[in-house]
Amino acid sequence: MSRDRVLKSIIFLGLLGAALSAYTLAYKYGATTAEFCTINATFDCGIVNKSVYSVILGIPVSALGILGYGFIALAALLKLCSPSDKSLTTFITIATLGALAFSFYLSSIEAFVLHAWCLLCLGSQAIIVVITGFVLKLRTYDKH
Repeated sequence: MSRDRVLKSIIFLGLLGAALSAYTLAYKYGATTAEFCTINATFDCGIVNKSVYSVILGIPVSALGILGYGFIALAALLKLCSPSDKSLTTFITIATLGALAFSFYLSSIEAFVLHAWCLLCLGSQAIIVVITGFVLKLRTYDKH
């Protein structure tokens, strides 16, 4: 896979993650429904999205997701325009690994504290895992 294709994949997934986070934020504030996400007591976005853990320092976690995914997509776009800029690869790597760690933290809250899973959140986690794979591939291009 070429570097450009890897970067375009990161941009696409970053925008997809931002859109998923925006939907989750809209759901949090009642602007949309997520009935498909409420299956039973184990899979219920409402339990997760309305818990005290859905806000950090007064900021909804989903809003942080929009920003995080947006920054990753923007940095990948800039890298596409400036392929030799290794600092952008470093930024994308740090941002992605930070987002991945935060995602795992949130999943541990779902698993061990709330005992409920949000399908929207799991979708976001899947996106950041795939982005991480692409970022690891991107790093191999900067080594040459």
